[in-house]
Amino acid sequence: MKNRKLRLLMPLLLLMPMAFWVCTNLDETPLSSVTPENFYRTEEELVAAVIPVYANLLNYSWGDYMFLQEVASDEIFIPQRGGDWGDGGIWRELQEHKWTPTHGMVNGAWLAAYTGIARANSVLENLEKSPSQSPLKPVFTAEVRVLRAFYYFWLMDLYGGVPVVTAAIIDPKNPPKPNTRQEVFTFVVGEINAALPSLQTSFGAGNHGRVTRGAAQTLLATVYLNAEVYTGAPKWTECVAACDAVINSGAYRLLSNYSDFFKLTNEGPNNAESIWVVGHKPQDGVGFLRFMATLHYNQLPQNPWNGFSVLADFYNKFDTSDVRFRHMLVGPQFVLSGPNAGQPALDRQGNRLNFTVNSPIIGATEGNGVRILKWQVDPAQSGGNAGNDFAIFRYSHVLLAKAEALNELNGPGQASIDLINQVRARAFEPDKPIALANFNTKVALRDRILNERGFEFLWENFRRQDQIRTNHWLEAWTLKAASDGAHRKLFPVPQAQLDANPNLRQNPGY
Repeated sequence: MKNRKLRLLMPLLLLMPMAFWVCTNLDETPLSSVTPENFYRTEEELVAAVIPVYANLLNYSWGDYMFLQEVASDEIFIPQRGGDWGDGGIWRELQEHKWTPTHGMVNGAWLAAYTGIARANSVLENLEKSPSQSPLKPVFTAEVRVLRAFYYFWLMDLYGGVPVVTAAIIDPKNPPKPNTRQEVFTFVVGEINAALPSLQTSFGAGNHGRVTRGAAQTLLATVYLNAEVYTGAPKWTECVAACDAVINSGAYRLLSNYSDFFKLTNEGPNNAESIWVVGHKPQDGVGFLRFMATLHYNQLPQNPWNGFSVLADFYNKFDTSDVRFRHMLVGPQFVLSGPNAGQPALDRQGNRLNFTVNSPIIGATEGNGVRILKWQVDPAQSGGNAGNDFAIFRYSHVLLAKAEALNELNGPGQASIDLINQVRARAFEPDKPIALANFNTKVALRDRILNERGFEFLWENFRRQDQIRTNHWLEAWTLKAASDGAHRKLFPVPQAQLDANPNLRQNPGY
């Protein structure tokens, strides 16, 4: 593209006043008096139109969706430290699988997804009405269709059957009725496939983060990977085919060093492992916040929040020679940025800060709990807002998804082992490949892939999905007893949505 950079425009538009959709009302107040007849004609106008749909992806990198996927899993928890992180027990309810329909994050994730859908519906309707003959019009249309499919994937994964609404305006006297989970699945798959022919294969500098053909194929592979959970019918063959479309494109490869992916200097379209990312800037409202979420108050000049921690059982699964193990912080700590970088970090009482593996969920000390330092600290971080990219999909996800699908189709085989070892090779020096002889059953290799995905994608929003798909979601772990029923595989329809739309029905068990 010319001078209008989608990734750089997104933060600017986010700072503009916007009307947010609430409950199940999909109407949005337009930003101005533009109409399809006088807009969507130029490249700049097309870019401006789709930015709000992309901007909603910020809810994926930081927000209620992430909290439901991660803090409810065996990977991440947030201990209460004195008066910090109590918050009425909402974090503990997620970790212990005791959430209810009135839980604020359950409602927040629903709202965030439907906000993206509302924006997409409005843009798609206007693009269809526009007389523009720009060759970019079908490209942007395809991108927005994939974005809308992604938001519906998010809803289907969390809540099951939800209303599929494609109109920009709905009748408030006749609010939408829920579709079945199978119907949502069919819609998502259909939208991605319909969009694929019009998508670009790559974009130049300043536009990474846009939906490419590889991003859409990876989303399709992920939907198929979880198809049996969503519909009762597996789609392993389809998952392999979608993975192969990405692999055979030749557009992607693993970086030789795992940690390199998370370095600021490797962000952008030249990162061959990056398939789809959410971009951030060190500004309020559009910043990357994970340093603030996990690090101790005194480890950065911005005074982080000392919250998100890794559960002991999960930490203890790692091979200590795995480079991915080094992205977790345990033991004596240091200041990580600013004028005191490299000096010993102290707790609030002036003692040397020491992170411990074990931690209670209530009554934790400042140093209890393993922390995460996976992304390179941004030296330009401002007021807690960093500019790091957050990956929705990396190439390693495609390789491990194919390995899992092949195992489910044929049982343990060398093809699956080779894909797993391709991902492991850069994590060990010397290499520590796994051997086919050690896996005699489909379940044994499935569980190994689950562990490998855990090592590879710590805090990247996959863990709940992975645990449900591999039948480990309802089990007990470090700070959680066995779940109180299979209904916990879905979150409840938020009570606020039930109150607003009488056509909705609560998920069984709630």
